[in-house]
Amino acid sequence: MACTMQHLDTLILLLICSYSVDTTDAVTCHPDQAFSLMQLKRSFIAANLSSWRAGTDCCHWEGVTCDMTSGRVISLDLRELNLKSRRLDPALFDLTSLRNLNLSFNVFTRVPLPESWFERLTDLLHLNFSCSGVSGQIPLEIARLKKLVTLDFSDNPELYFFEPSLQTVLSNLSNLRELHLDSVEIVSGGSTWSVVLAHNVPKLEILSLYGCGISGSSIHSSFSRLRSLKMINLGYMAAHWQGS
Repeated sequence: MACTMQHLDTLILLLICSYSVDTTDAVTCHPDQAFSLMQLKRSFIAANLSSWRAGTDCCHWEGVTCDMTSGRVISLDLRELNLKSRRLDPALFDLTSLRNLNLSFNVFTRVPLPESWFERLTDLLHLNFSCSGVSGQIPLEIARLKKLVTLDFSDNPELYFFEPSLQTVLSNLSNLRELHLDSVEIVSGGSTWSVVLAHNVPKLEILSLYGCGISGSSIHSSFSRLRSLKMINLGYMAAHWQGS
């Protein structure tokens, strides 16, 4: 009987421990992150983000991923949601733990990218504004995002790099694997653009500069340093190889 009672006590203890583990509260969205996301939602015109509701856990909102230990937003993927805005709200850059930011295929027609604020996203690995309609000079502060692996501003014909801004932006992006700048105007003399790439992004695997307005430019021999290149698109550039 004593043995039976002992086994019963052990079983009850195990059940209590199991219940405690199963009912442990999961980490929820940090309040300041939810506030910033709601600010961002209000900057969109008639945004169809029905899951983004005040008082709910923003870690479960559409396009949002949180860190499981801190409750801070680490990914914001709002691609192809037909979001419309006349500005890029500063609240976006309060999400300073972001590793992935994707606002591609939305409607920010002629909205200039801010000169500052991008430098706050120091953990960013992937940045994508392709086909979003943004305009103006690509911010030089992106040079501070040293962890960037993917940078995609393609198919925004009102975006541009003025020399030496390409050099400035790429100067610290030595971890970059993918660079997509199709239809972005790159104002560069001679082979400067190819030298900049060769000297600054040694790990580059994918390079797409289709229709960048540098037709007739030469490709410097130093470009051969990019030994990790797997895909390159220089369509409508008519670039030619320049020997050493």
